[in-house]
Amino acid sequence: MSRATTALRPAGPVPVWEAASWLTHTDKMRGRLRGAVHELMGQPGLVGAPDPVRMTTVVLAAKTSAADLAVEMTSRELGRWVGVSASTIGHDVRPYLDREHITESENRVRPGTQVITGIRWQLLSLLDARLHQPATHPLRLQKVEFAVLWGLVEAVCAPGWSHADGTQTPPGLLGTRTGPGAATDRLALLLLVLEGRATGVVRLCSGSVHKHGRIAATIARLLGYSGAEGTAEGARVRGRLEAAGVVEVRRTSAGREQLVIPAVEAAYREMRRLRRAEGRPGGLVPGPRRGVATAGGDQIPAQTAKPQVNRGKSASGRGSASAGLHAYHTPMAALGDEGAGGIGFSGYGRGGSGDLPGRVCAREDQAADTDAAAALGPSSGGPDGPLRGEMPKTPPTIPMQPEGQELAGGDAGASSGLDAASDVLAGVGGRHSGGLRGRVPRPARDLEAVVAPVQLLWDRLKRDSTRRLVEKAIRGELTAIASVVGRGQAESILISRLTRRLLLQPGEADAITDPVGWLLGRGLPRRSDCNDAGCDEGVRMLSGTACAHCEDQVRSLRARRRHVAAHVQAQLPDATTEQQRAALEDQLRAVVDAEAARFEERRRERVAKDAAVAAKAAAARARQEADELARRAMPCAQCGEPETGGLCGTCWGWEETEKLLTDAKTLVAAGCGEPDDTELTQSLADMAEHQAHARIQDACDKAEAAGASATMIALAAKMKAQDIVDEYRTTALRTLGSEFQVEAEARNAHAAQMRRRHLHPSIEDAEQAATKAAEEARRRTAEHLLTQRSNAWRAAHTPAPTEPARNDQPTVYETGAAQARAAVTPAQRPQGAWTCTACGLALIGRPPADGRCAACEGQAAGLSRAERFARLAGAAS
Repeated sequence: MSRATTALRPAGPVPVWEAASWLTHTDKMRGRLRGAVHELMGQPGLVGAPDPVRMTTVVLAAKTSAADLAVEMTSRELGRWVGVSASTIGHDVRPYLDREHITESENRVRPGTQVITGIRWQLLSLLDARLHQPATHPLRLQKVEFAVLWGLVEAVCAPGWSHADGTQTPPGLLGTRTGPGAATDRLALLLLVLEGRATGVVRLCSGSVHKHGRIAATIARLLGYSGAEGTAEGARVRGRLEAAGVVEVRRTSAGREQLVIPAVEAAYREMRRLRRAEGRPGGLVPGPRRGVATAGGDQIPAQTAKPQVNRGKSASGRGSASAGLHAYHTPMAALGDEGAGGIGFSGYGRGGSGDLPGRVCAREDQAADTDAAAALGPSSGGPDGPLRGEMPKTPPTIPMQPEGQELAGGDAGASSGLDAASDVLAGVGGRHSGGLRGRVPRPARDLEAVVAPVQLLWDRLKRDSTRRLVEKAIRGELTAIASVVGRGQAESILISRLTRRLLLQPGEADAITDPVGWLLGRGLPRRSDCNDAGCDEGVRMLSGTACAHCEDQVRSLRARRRHVAAHVQAQLPDATTEQQRAALEDQLRAVVDAEAARFEERRRERVAKDAAVAAKAAAARARQEADELARRAMPCAQCGEPETGGLCGTCWGWEETEKLLTDAKTLVAAGCGEPDDTELTQSLADMAEHQAHARIQDACDKAEAAGASATMIALAAKMKAQDIVDEYRTTALRTLGSEFQVEAEARNAHAAQMRRRHLHPSIEDAEQAATKAAEEARRRTAEHLLTQRSNAWRAAHTPAPTEPARNDQPTVYETGAAQARAAVTPAQRPQGAWTCTACGLALIGRPPADGRCAACEGQAAGLSRAERFARLAGAAS
């Protein structure tokens, strides 16, 4: 639709609720949405997934209906929100989501035809959170949270559309951004908005960052990128967002960079302006000033409109040039956001203005002593309230914060809990003004609002250790409450709890003889008859409604009492009321005792079962320890050295060396040999084995010359064999890398990656990614060929099993090991060098009679490889 046909809304004042932006949220809602989005992107199938897939998942989650957790959207419409084409959604995104079990999708067709009208999507993670996860799970969203998340997605990446009435919905901040990287930019901006403050400034990551800067590192971490490449990608995303004008980089007075989202900054600025215009709290309205020409803050302008909140500070203007005959008193507000800083700070006193207390109702012109007496009246109000020390007939009601309701103006001073706290302080706090208040240290700054209802008890804490103990308990309760309702409402709920329990205390604060015990045992802990962590005294902390579990328990107890009463009535129809009541109490006591006995029996059975399990586990551990001790006491199976666990260090070193030599020979045969030429492959393997033997012999000689023991010499031989195996493996992989199969796989991987060059910002980046993919394919194919040929070589050259020794006759390896140990003894090894006449290998030791080394002699005599290696290691007769 053209601009000329766009219908315009009539001009006029815009209400506060209509002018609200989807970019402004309370701290609780922003934290809830941030946790949901990060939890969604942290699902196993989405970690490392392409950005179009992840952005599609976020859009589907926001569009999901809270009733059935499903959404119907076409591929074309979904692609407009993500910034990709319908073909990408149908051929790349949807198969990936279904394959990784992230979503379940099915086509919606027109009845009686095969025409597809849409796709029904359902995120399995949202379904699992609702069916199997607790209420505190990040993905267990409510209807209002789905709506706010969808509004945020609409503000960021809405494509824009026209309505039937002629109006138009403008596109979001990146609604017109399409092409390569569009999904990445939309996801990054969405995450940045959730990380931003009310000033539009985004919180940056901490720690050391790459050369691209802290802003690029923050974007990379939000998107799940890691390493130098991830930071470089974050820098590219930052550049695209700056070019689109949706973010700005500003410098602070200290020279540091700040990442600012101008749209968020403007939305919060407009919200504050509208609040000031409506006289709402949180609008930064200046308070009344005292001056020579004003009435000292006693006059308040008449309200011209109904206030948006029922509690909180009123918006006061400047005083007129002259005061009226009688000034209205300023309404009581315990902790205002324009006061001196709260209870106990400089400039704080009792509520009201001038010389009059804040809660006087009549006879305001009486003497000061009568005013003080009125101030010391009952906090419940009215002349018929209970005297000090009496229990009130009707417990005071402290309203709890319902779900989704935020504190007026965003500060704790306007909450119902703080207003109730100010009532308590106004009623009983003035009795000890000027006492310990000046000598007892204040609580921590973040706990001052929580301590306010029990400030009198805090003033009676004499020791620093006691105050630290109370502060620790308060922080623990705040953490427990925040795990249920969130950090934004935890403070208000704890304030309401302390205020409510202090008002229920007979005599209030003066009657408490042990303030520490009362705070730790009565005032702070959550009390509930059920096991639900969100229940406090039968009331749900999250919603302020009655706890269903507690009501069920109460109904169960009442049903049991009615059942017992009916049974007593049937048994004693002619008895008097007193007799029936006594029988009812006896039978109820018997029922309770029987239930307690059954509970105790179950407890004993559980304890006995746990003890049996513990005894069984202890017996198993004892058997394992005994078996371990017996194993350690076993002598070496090769040399007979005692207490070596069946194999001493020297024999273990020679065995490991023998295994590594076998692996080295196999690697040479599989990597450098020809599968069709058996003789050439065998020659290469034998040559590599001779070379490895010589290098191991040199390592043994060096270790012996350094004065090493037999165990250290065997260990040196093993380490040298390990180096040879690594060297042969590298050579084999390099040789197999030039095979025809390997080259074909590398070319295919390079071509496949180049077909996706449109997903890269430039042709150089595409070529770099293709080269990396080709090298990875080359490496994997070479490793596969090496493994396949190595297995074939081992299967063809596996030696026949050696017969066990009989009649105390030593095995072949024992003979070789004994010769090796005898040969490496420094006192028995002769000096001198000689050369083998068959292979030309230079050896140290006494030459044999025929002039051949042990390997050549063993090969000619048909000896086993283990015996040849043992003779080679000895090299002396």
